[in-house]
Amino acid sequence: MRPRTINISIGYLGLQIAFGIQSASLSRIFQGLGAPVEQLALLWLAGPVTGLLIQPVVGALSDRYGTRFGRRRPYIFGSALIVMAALVTLPLAASLAVAVASIWLLEAAMNALHAPYRALVADTLPVADHARGYAMQTVFIGLGALAGACAPMLLAQAGLSNAALPGQTPPSIRFAFVAAAAAVALSVGWTLATVREPRRADATPPVSAPKAKRFAAVARLWRVLRPVAAIQFACWFGLYLLWVYATPVIAANVYGATSPFDAAYARGADFVGVLFGTYNGVAGIFAFVLPTLFRRFGVRRVHAAALGAGAVGLAALASCTGPIALMGCAGLIGVAYASMLSAPFVLAGRVVTSATAGMFIGAMNIFIVVPQLVAGLTMGWIIAHPLQGSVVPVLPLGGLAMLAGAWLSLRLPAVDEPTRTA
Repeated sequence: MRPRTINISIGYLGLQIAFGIQSASLSRIFQGLGAPVEQLALLWLAGPVTGLLIQPVVGALSDRYGTRFGRRRPYIFGSALIVMAALVTLPLAASLAVAVASIWLLEAAMNALHAPYRALVADTLPVADHARGYAMQTVFIGLGALAGACAPMLLAQAGLSNAALPGQTPPSIRFAFVAAAAAVALSVGWTLATVREPRRADATPPVSAPKAKRFAAVARLWRVLRPVAAIQFACWFGLYLLWVYATPVIAANVYGATSPFDAAYARGADFVGVLFGTYNGVAGIFAFVLPTLFRRFGVRRVHAAALGAGAVGLAALASCTGPIALMGCAGLIGVAYASMLSAPFVLAGRVVTSATAGMFIGAMNIFIVVPQLVAGLTMGWIIAHPLQGSVVPVLPLGGLAMLAGAWLSLRLPAVDEPTRTA
């Protein structure tokens, strides 16, 4: 693998360590501070809301305005500083209100960092290497999230307490968040020190670019993105349900937990971290073979098969009780996750130019966050009324959503062939 591709991608190692710790621990933090289970999906909305508002704006701004340090680098540097500050603040929160405010700050900064960072692939690599570049980012996303998700359990085994008192976050979780802040500093700093953005004519405000030309570029981009949007909606709806509800479901089903403050809940929450680490680790490994599979079988067919595997794994999590079976389910989800992070960008990215790369990343993120918004706003009512307070059926519902994404992927037009441009 080329060093430049690794340097572009390594920042995701620290960023996903932070995300892995957060995704495996956030429901645990909220419940420890008194949040009822039916409110969890609503409290998780910081990520999708800030992604919807911030990523497109930051992506477009980094497309249009450059500095002597580059177009993307100033946004990456400033956002990383805020991410580190929020990571230290969140686990120290003594009330639910402070924790919610901290997660909003963290998610806003992570989304501001993500758009320009992802756009570095289109900026610095030739089109023929885009699939390899996005796949390498997926590798570091998987490895980082694996380390982050497993960190609380490893720290508990090292002697730090993993049990929460009412109104507090366990010491193992606090230490894990501080370690994540250090990982962000090291990995993002490596990318900033080793990657130089190419000097381009469009790195300054495009005052001379005809508006008609920019409108045509946006319209052409939307025509390519539109058929991908429905697939993204289905599979990210399912993944959001996994993030929010895996901890209460596994803790109750497998460990018999009846309260967020008992030892059984702590063991269940730690094991959910292992499951999240498993699916992220599998995603990181599977990303190595995705470019070869895409070339041999076609992107849409491979994506459909991967989403089908993820649907089975997600639905089965609610009924499996053995650790080996649960980790097998997580592995199937990891196959789907790897493709979700790569295939849509390959499908739509062939029409992206450097001038629209940030806009493209922002638009793709909209397709990711809208289903999370829908899930966050509706699942509380669904659990409280149709499901009568039970969260166990939520994970099979997520599996059905992911299966719908697999079906939609097979119905895509023949987008596997490169789009011809004038």
